[in-house]
Amino acid sequence: MGKWHFPLWFSVLCLLAACGSGAPPSEEVGTQEAAPDVVSETRQENIALSAGDSTAATSQPNPSEPEADTAQPLTSASSPETSQSNEVASAPAVLTDTIVVPGERVGPVTLETTRTDLAELFGEDALEDTEIPVGEGFTEPGTTVNAGTEQAFAIIWTDETKTQPATVKDFGSAWQTPEGLKLGTPFSELENILGGFSLYGLAWDYEGTVVLEESDLEDYYGLLILRMRPTPEAIKQFPDEYQAVTGDKLLSSDDPNLAPLNLSVYEMIVYLTPLVQ
Repeated sequence: MGKWHFPLWFSVLCLLAACGSGAPPSEEVGTQEAAPDVVSETRQENIALSAGDSTAATSQPNPSEPEADTAQPLTSASSPETSQSNEVASAPAVLTDTIVVPGERVGPVTLETTRTDLAELFGEDALEDTEIPVGEGFTEPGTTVNAGTEQAFAIIWTDETKTQPATVKDFGSAWQTPEGLKLGTPFSELENILGGFSLYGLAWDYEGTVVLEESDLEDYYGLLILRMRPTPEAIKQFPDEYQAVTGDKLLSSDDPNLAPLNLSVYEMIVYLTPLVQ
């Protein structure tokens, strides 16, 4: 081998050794390109946390912390218990005793009940002081209770002090005597309770007033007034029978003209003290 061959081969061997010890160019480029991405994501997360970005901060829940209860607590306005208690507090008093004993009581109302007592029993909102019609265009000072309901009634006072009831009237359909007499009691049922009785004629202020004297409820005479009237349909269907029993006159309950008129009680008046004879 000549002298010029040795330097050439030596140079080639050195070049191959140097190239074999280096990293592949593609891996070096990949490492350099990945580094900026990691730095960028870290900076963005830090920026989001420092700015209060709730989405970035809560996107990954912490398993060590209990999950927050998102249900809204019941307030005093929305609580079923509170709403129910408010309704009970504002609702009118509901009576369980709606028995009328003439001369004694109307439910809890007795001869000793005052206007102040009524407010305690039923609540002031259930009362209205007004003039109560007593017939023939006359009125008396009184107080209505639970007007417009089945438990309605009206008291007429003995005087303007409103310390003693005289008469109770304008009853709702819930009130009845121990015998079952009440608004709507039909003529046939009244006959069963009273036996034979008398009543005044129809079509005037005191139409159909029942006379309890000499009936099976004579003990209520002077303490209880019942009045009856026919239905409009019966008047149209039986005009002759109706005309035969109209006017200020006394009739017997067995009058044949009364039966087809479908009479029923339309008014009940109770005295807590006997009528002056």
